[in-house]
Amino acid sequence: MTIHGTHTLRFLGTGASSGVPSFYCGCKACEEALHNPAARRGCAALLISGTQNTLIDADPDLRMQLSLARVKDIDQVLFTHEHFDHIGGIAEFEFYVRLRSHKPLPIYAGSFTLAAIASQFAFMEETLEPHRVEAWQSLEFDGVRYTALPATHGTQTFGFLIEKLGGEGTAESRRIAYFPDTGPLAPEVLEKLKGVEVLIIDATFNGRNWMPGVHHTIDEAVCLAQELRAKKTFLTHLTMHYDEPITAQELQELLAPHEGAILAANDGLEITL
Repeated sequence: MTIHGTHTLRFLGTGASSGVPSFYCGCKACEEALHNPAARRGCAALLISGTQNTLIDADPDLRMQLSLARVKDIDQVLFTHEHFDHIGGIAEFEFYVRLRSHKPLPIYAGSFTLAAIASQFAFMEETLEPHRVEAWQSLEFDGVRYTALPATHGTQTFGFLIEKLGGEGTAESRRIAYFPDTGPLAPEVLEKLKGVEVLIIDATFNGRNWMPGVHHTIDEAVCLAQELRAKKTFLTHLTMHYDEPITAQELQELLAPHEGAILAANDGLEITL
């Protein structure tokens, strides 16, 4: 899919915390990934690149993800929430700051997430520049607006509505919603997302939903995409192992009837804003 513009959105990772393959798992999805690199999934993270690089979440796989993307600079990081699979890679920036950028890295998150980062990564105090974000607050970087919307997942979790800005700072018609970790969304959030151009949504489980209050199954994510009338939907935060293992090939076949309107994102996939 191509959205005309000068900014690129790259899926650095599209998996849940367990990744694909998992060292302890011998399911058919992991076996597929062991033999086919295209089926491998690191923890979910997103990179928006224009004249600057804006990162959403810093997962434990970040060093390899940025290396594969040939990214040498990060200008700011936005965080959805404080779970380790979304903040565990922040330590990669300590020596980036000390050896390359020579200035603290701006990070943006809810107060609960900032407190978790300060506690778990206290040694990075001199290398990070924290900024508190509230629900419904908008931030603008490099011609793109990011609005933090409440997600249903733990304490103070956000999704982001991403809008390319046009003349005089007005939003262009194309809007991208990114919710890598969420259960059912609140009515006011659903209203905000109606008719979104691109929906990137949590589809953690296949079959039974172990955590229906904080995650979606693949089928639930598909239903949400149809409810919102999203023009294009990418499923992310996919475990592939649980509750019923599904291979990347099988998932592609499952989504085929949607004729390209709903797809499973994969690591390294790029679209343009």
